[in-house]
Amino acid sequence: MKRILVFCGFLCLLVTTQVMAQRDKEFQIRGGFGFSIYDADFKLDNNGTTTENDDGALSIQFPLELRYELSERWNLGLDMKFGSYVYERDSAEGKSNRFFVFGIAGEYTIVNKDNFRWYTGFGIHTASLVLEEKSDDAIEYKEEEWTYSGGGIRLNTGVLIYLGDVVGLNFNLGLDTHNFKLKEYIKNSNKEDLSKIDAKLKLSGLDGTIGLVLRIPRKSKS
Repeated sequence: MKRILVFCGFLCLLVTTQVMAQRDKEFQIRGGFGFSIYDADFKLDNNGTTTENDDGALSIQFPLELRYELSERWNLGLDMKFGSYVYERDSAEGKSNRFFVFGIAGEYTIVNKDNFRWYTGFGIHTASLVLEEKSDDAIEYKEEEWTYSGGGIRLNTGVLIYLGDVVGLNFNLGLDTHNFKLKEYIKNSNKEDLSKIDAKLKLSGLDGTIGLVLRIPRKSKS
């Protein structure tokens, strides 16, 4: 009888300890500075003439991520990112670009400490890319704008290191892909017919982010 009472007491203590150890779920806001290094595969079919080019691309970006914890291990959220690709110095004159990425993501927390998290995740997104170029030579002045859009996926892993109850650091690495298709071409303020033009740009590579995270606890209902 005493053994049964001791065993029951041990179970009660274990359950109580686990319940007390559970932390409040969180809403997280992450922001910072990022970079990407891509392999770029471009293909253009212009009225039956095909041009292909394989190259590399470097971008700088500013991501914003929102995460809502479903449990201490799982979260869902939104990803937003805007930035631009970096041109080589000898080919940058008259050129500019900008992109915007929006998607949804889910993450699983592998190591779940109060002030340290190691997570991994998967996301799907859609993106828009605008390329602009101005050229002025002795023959013709041109202003051109290409607008691309398309979807992609991202696999990532990262760590959160909290410096207190609210603010922490976020370090993240990911494998990212984009599949762009030309949607609009404007030349000298005139929209061109794309019925005989098909342009596709595929990007795949590595991205990284360093930034801050803010956590807002969601009090558990008693």
